[in-house]
Amino acid sequence: MIHTLVKLKILKLTILGAFGAGVIATLIVKEMHKKKKTEDIDE
Repeated sequence: MIHTLVKLKILKLTILGAFGAGVIATLIVKEMHKKKKTEDIDE
C-alpha cells in the first residue's frame, strides 16, 4: 500500500516538473521573440 502511494507521489512530481518546465520554456521563447522583435525595430 505504501509503495503505491510513493509511486503516485513520484508520478505527480514528474508530471508537475514536466509541466513547470514546459511553462518556463514557453516563457523563455516568448521573451526571446520579444527581444528579437525589438532588435529588428532598432535596426
